[in-house]
Amino acid sequence: MDLNQPGNELTAHWLTDAEMPLANKFYRAHKFRGKARRHDPCMVVRDAQNQIIACGSLRKLTDSQLLAGVAVAEESRGKGVARFLLRHMAEAYDDSTFTFPYRHLVPFYESLGYTEVDENGLPSAIVDRFHTYQKQGRDILIMRYQAAH
Repeated sequence: MDLNQPGNELTAHWLTDAEMPLANKFYRAHKFRGKARRHDPCMVVRDAQNQIIACGSLRKLTDSQLLAGVAVAEESRGKGVARFLLRHMAEAYDDSTFTFPYRHLVPFYESLGYTEVDENGLPSAIVDRFHTYQKQGRDILIMRYQAAH
């Protein structure tokens, strides 16, 4: 699939609370551990056949939000789908938006406006979650969205 070819049009849209089970069905079908929660903004990308091929959500925390559950169907990887998804989700980002990418994905997230940050002074909800994920053995770091000024 070449996103620039006619017939390969992708669409991105936010799910309503009633549509949230579609995201969780996608995660299960593709064996991702992500889970979409009601009332947390969740966006999906659909292909020309209207099939969901990618998903991501913004977990609302007390004084921040966490970009989480970013997943692309295996057959759609390496084709710009994640970049398409995250660029559309950026309409909901602000400087209190964080993500915990795996180390090998840092250049990708940097290209989308995220910067690696130290955990000192960050909201406790972010730091606590980060430590929980680290204890699970994930090779991750904290990145914060920096809107282009």
